[in-house]
Formats: sequence, structure tokens, C-alpha cells
Amino acid sequence: MKYLFGVDGGGSGCRVILTSTQGKTLGKAEGGPANIETSFITARENIIDACKRAFKNAKLSENNFDNSFAILGLAGSNLGNYASQLSDKLPFANNKILNDGEITLEGAIGPVDGCIGALGTGSVFVGRKNGITKLTGGWGFNLGDDGSGAKLGKELIKLSIRCHDGLNEHTDLTLEFLKKFKHNIKLIVETAKSFKPKDYAEFAPEIFKAMDAQDKNAKRIIESEVILIEQSLMASGFNEENAFCLIGGLGKLFLPFLNDKFINSCKPPKANSLQGAIAIAKREFF
Repeated sequence: MKYLFGVDGGGSGCRVILTSTQGKTLGKAEGGPANIETSFITARENIIDACKRAFKNAKLSENNFDNSFAILGLAGSNLGNYASQLSDKLPFANNKILNDGEITLEGAIGPVDGCIGALGTGSVFVGRKNGITKLTGGWGFNLGDDGSGAKLGKELIKLSIRCHDGLNEHTDLTLEFLKKFKHNIKLIVETAKSFKPKDYAEFAPEIFKAMDAQDKNAKRIIESEVILIEQSLMASGFNEENAFCLIGGLGKLFLPFLNDKFINSCKPPKANSLQGAIAIAKREFF
């Protein structure tokens, strides 16, 4: 018997689904971070471990890796040659690695034209026109990830330091942030040296909470990212006539602050990214 795996891996963790070749769910599992650009070795270990646990949850032997075919949507797969390196080091009978945005697009809107913005620990904007998929953004934390939790957290830290230095005025948001570090900027700098994207992203909910309270510094950060999100959606091919979803942990939080044309066009996703990966796997392998 043959099996399909769908894997969705990002900076905060990975999720796995195991199905029959007809798409019937047999097992699921979750694992640690799986961004192959920021932590290649750990990502591989986390992916394989989660797949093993999916087999266990389905009461199937790990020996069935030889009969399994996988679509993996992984953050960082559009950078360097990480995808090809990883593909050769996975235990499946066959696999294909895509950007996590591609499986999210497939799950959200199906095989039609349209676009999505996926805003989580990282971010990517994906559009499809005439069957051709285009990624906008997704260049990783150091140089991209507009609208992501990681970037929001980093912007909060930078703004808090600027307020401390007298370049901007403090609000409750920045004062509360500095309080966590006893107003010690040197401590912030030393601590941030070891930060990964998921560490920065932990501060994102605080910014939206402060935004609800009309905090001026929260507004400064959010409105700056909204501009970039809207530009990215247009670049990915947004069209009011086509399918559009804004998803991920921060998607629903950002949506109310976007232009009305985005708000009015946005629809709930049809399915999740794992179901998108399985749909692609069925087309790709069978």
C-alpha cells in the first residue's frame, strides 16, 4: 500500500498529515521548527520525527517510508539550494519541496487564480494567474518577512531603543517592553544576539493589543507594515474579481487595518495548508 505525506514547516514548528493515495487522513503529528534556511539540520530532524509520529498515530510501521510520497511546503525552500539538499536526505520513496506559501495557496483557494498573504512567524505572498504561481517576499527574516510576527517584534525592539535614546516619544507599549529588561539596553542587545525569528514573533500580540488601546507607537509599527502588506498583495497579482485570503496567525489581526478593497474581497480559506499539500501530492505522484 502507498501513502501520502503533507508537511507544512515554518519558523515556529511543523505539522504533518499522513493519508491514503485517495486523501483519507490516517494520522497527524506536530514537530519543532522546520525553516530549512535558518536551521537546516534541525529542520530535517524535526520533519522526520513528526512523520514517524504520524505513522505511530496511524498504527503503521516506519518501514512504510519506502512506500510514501511527500509534498513538503517549507519556509526557506526558495533560498539557496537548501531544498535540493534536503530532498536527497529524506526517507520517502519520492518527495517534492515547495515553499510553504504554495501549499497554503492551494489549500486556501484551490487550483484557481487568486492570491493569498500568509502572515505568521514569517511571511510570504503568493499569487496564481493562468495556472502560473508567483511568490512575492518570503526572502527570510534578515531581508524580508514584511508583515510577519518576527519583523513586528524586531521593530518593537528597535523603536523601544529609539525612545530610550530620545529619538521618539515613549508610549505604554515601549515602556512596558523595556520594563521586561529592567530598562537595560545592553541586556536587550545581548539577549537579542541569540534570538531566532520565533523569539521576535513572541512580542507581536502585544503590539496588536496596544493598537486596540490606540497606542501611538503600536500604530506607527502596524501602519508601516500595512503599507508593505498591501504593496506585496498587489505585486502578487491581487484582483478583486479573483479569490483572495489573508491567513496565518496574524492575517486576521492585520485585515481590519487594510484598504476596504482587500477587506471586502477577503474570504475564509477553503482548506488548510496540509490539505493543500495532499491535493498537490495526488496530482504530482498519482
